[in-house]
Amino acid sequence: MKTAKLTTIIMLLSLMVIAQASAQIVFFADFEDGGGKAIPDKGVNDSKKYKGPAGTIWAIQDATTNAGNADNQVLKQTAEGCGTSGNTPLPGVTDFTDGIIQVVFSFGDDDGFGLTFRKKGDDKGYIVAFGFTETPHLIIADYADGCCPDGQCLDQCGCENGGKEIFSVPKPPEINLDQGNGTVYLGRVEVSGGDIKVWYLLYDDVKDPFGDSAGLGKPHIDEKGLLKTTAAGSVGLWHESWGQGEVHEVFVTKPGGFAVDARKKLATSWGYVKSAY
Repeated sequence: MKTAKLTTIIMLLSLMVIAQASAQIVFFADFEDGGGKAIPDKGVNDSKKYKGPAGTIWAIQDATTNAGNADNQVLKQTAEGCGTSGNTPLPGVTDFTDGIIQVVFSFGDDDGFGLTFRKKGDDKGYIVAFGFTETPHLIIADYADGCCPDGQCLDQCGCENGGKEIFSVPKPPEINLDQGNGTVYLGRVEVSGGDIKVWYLLYDDVKDPFGDSAGLGKPHIDEKGLLKTTAAGSVGLWHESWGQGEVHEVFVTKPGGFAVDARKKLATSWGYVKSAY
């Protein structure tokens, strides 16, 4: 009887911890055909839900390199040219203000990729561009400054170190120039009011992709008061003629990031159960 009761308690604790740990994640897509771990539902894994600029073509394909995605499916951008560039809103994410946006991706060619947030119409919101070969900088740009209309690459709108971007730093030196999807990267953007932090890392160097931001080390961008538009808007995938890029997974949290560290919470609870029995 005691064993059965103990087993029941362990199961309940596990379920409670998992629920708490995921409580702040409002969107998660891993692009698996069967639904994977999708939040809020498996519809976010359907490539047909990702409607980008004219010419952008998203498709679900097998990943070139497996990373954080055991079943090995990715969302792949299969078109090319500046005319296909721009923003693809995440389905259902329309009222993001503060929180974390994270994407795991690989390039496939020499062009740029990034995230948008607080986007409302054509002239409100922000782009974080994870530079690679053609644009070897990590850039934050404001749609209000003309950065950057759909159908244009960053250099065409003056936002590739042209003076219109609101912040720019060289990409981290460890980000190499693998243009064949063989290397996978993690980009995380954390915003709160006017403050923004950005991490740009090799995926293999990240111990816990779902952990607290402190575990990622010092952010590559950490700016207070940089963002002037704090009204709610959409979150999206942005690309710049990104003809062969792959997105392994993407998630969005509410303000405050993650509710708890699930593993620490479970270890603490398990210690209490052992002492009680």
